[in-house]
Amino acid sequence: MRAVAVLLGDGADVGILSRDAQGETVLRVFSGVTIMNSAVFLWPEFLQDVRSDGKLVTRCIRGRNCGALMLQSSELGSEQTILAYDVNQLDAAEHAEEIASLARMYSNQIKLLDYSELDSLTRLLNRKTFDETFDRLLTVSSTDMPDDDFDDRRSSPDMGSQAWLCVVDVDHFKRVNDSFGHLFGDEVLLRMGKLMRKTFRGADRLFRFGGEEFVVILNAETEALASTGFNRFRESVESHEFPQVGKVTCSIGFTAVSNIDVPTDVVGRADEALYYAKEHGRNQVCCYESLVAAGAIAKAKAVEAAVDEDFDIDALFG
Repeated sequence: MRAVAVLLGDGADVGILSRDAQGETVLRVFSGVTIMNSAVFLWPEFLQDVRSDGKLVTRCIRGRNCGALMLQSSELGSEQTILAYDVNQLDAAEHAEEIASLARMYSNQIKLLDYSELDSLTRLLNRKTFDETFDRLLTVSSTDMPDDDFDDRRSSPDMGSQAWLCVVDVDHFKRVNDSFGHLFGDEVLLRMGKLMRKTFRGADRLFRFGGEEFVVILNAETEALASTGFNRFRESVESHEFPQVGKVTCSIGFTAVSNIDVPTDVVGRADEALYYAKEHGRNQVCCYESLVAAGAIAKAKAVEAAVDEDFDIDALFG
């Protein structure tokens, strides 16, 4: 946006807007002394004509030369991003190609970022992204769950909400590959990713860890609410018809996440619950904390290094 503002000069108004799936457009970032008037009185007259192919749309409205184009959106988000501007000068059209070039450069950067963070098959977040951003992922808010069974209020750990992590494993996936081939195995994984995006909320974080294993991080106030969300996904998989393969099920293990957890510990706990689910019938959701409380599995104990009673610390500095 700054580059476009500099290109058009001090008299230009420039803004970045987002448009959700319902068509509601919100001004996110802006520059220019009359930007609010532009957003209210000028841009709404032609923003609906902005094309998804990235072509620049221009209009002359109330003596101002206006333009807008759709920017490349990250696959990590569900909103469209629009660059809009207006300027008083009559020769604004000469900058159209420069603005389009800047938009292409921005598009390339977004694609590179997505390439580094997304799994190439399912387009879910990848394992590398999970390991590198685990702490930040725990601050994600949760919204837009489709019904009242799941807490749909905007929340964050700072407001007392609890983060939960689950590991999802496709049941008998090796049998799918052996019976139908890897092409249909990949189709199962691809559809699993689509079902995850459809079932979970936009703020939940969805990962493919590799093979037939997936991970979800979400926020919910209680274990019961988290279990409801995970079970909803399990049921959507069970009821889905997969091409050639037919019925597929999955097993899920989940655990609560604290702000002192490290990735290996929290995934390890969820894996223990997942292993229990697979060993006791598959196609079910199990919570690590509940299993420990019921005595079904033992809680992992911290291992302390043994200290030699004759060890002389002063000798280290002698």
